[in-house]
Amino acid sequence: MNQEICYWCGKIATSMEHVPPKCLFPEEKDIKDLFEKSFRDNLIRVPSCEVHNMQKSNLDEYLMANLSGKVGNNLVGYIHTATKVSRSRLRNSKIININKEDILKVKNKELPVLWITVDTKKLIYSFESIARALYYHENKKIYQGKCFVVSKLFNHPADSNGSEYNSKCSELLSLDQKHWKSELKGNNPDVFTYQFSEIDGFKCQTLALNFYGGTKVFVILNGMTDDEFNKNKPLFTPITDSIFSNLIN
Repeated sequence: MNQEICYWCGKIATSMEHVPPKCLFPEEKDIKDLFEKSFRDNLIRVPSCEVHNMQKSNLDEYLMANLSGKVGNNLVGYIHTATKVSRSRLRNSKIININKEDILKVKNKELPVLWITVDTKKLIYSFESIARALYYHENKKIYQGKCFVVSKLFNHPADSNGSEYNSKCSELLSLDQKHWKSELKGNNPDVFTYQFSEIDGFKCQTLALNFYGGTKVFVILNGMTDDEFNKNKPLFTPITDSIFSNLIN
């Protein structure tokens, strides 16, 4: 019997990791008054070594706290902020740095919205982890190339004036995604969906992640093999041309 290997590094796996982290999906006790369904059905899991699973549990909670309370998210995200995220903050008040809190009223319920000082490195690591895990889940092999994360959640590392570059790239990629022919996936779409683009002429593939219906993140996988490239019809568009020429060079 073959031992499973870690989705990221290839070492012998010691556990199974949920993708995205299980803590992003509300528990039944928190949503039963408003939803007659479970948001933890058929969660994706991949084999992982200890380093790439257990030792990043704090990052998973940080990711959850950053994603759930964003303006524009659906009701599930706001309920998650008022319940599980709130409990997490009580256990560890330093898990996130909150600049401002507000209340959004939905169906006679008051739900919190958070403005957070973002740790870009932590979020990029978390999204790269999700991308690599989903690639492994879809292809049954390790992705060995580089990842470029694009989102309005944080500033581009080279953009000292703010998040204008990331915002522009996110908008362009959102437009491009409308033309992807691949399947939009996710068994709990109110919490999470994902979609891989076709491999393009730069030997890149883009992964679109959507959390709580309103927070979108793109991960560009730059490092497809010649075999993967040759199996897909190269796709060049003005959008990918302008984005990848800046990201990769």
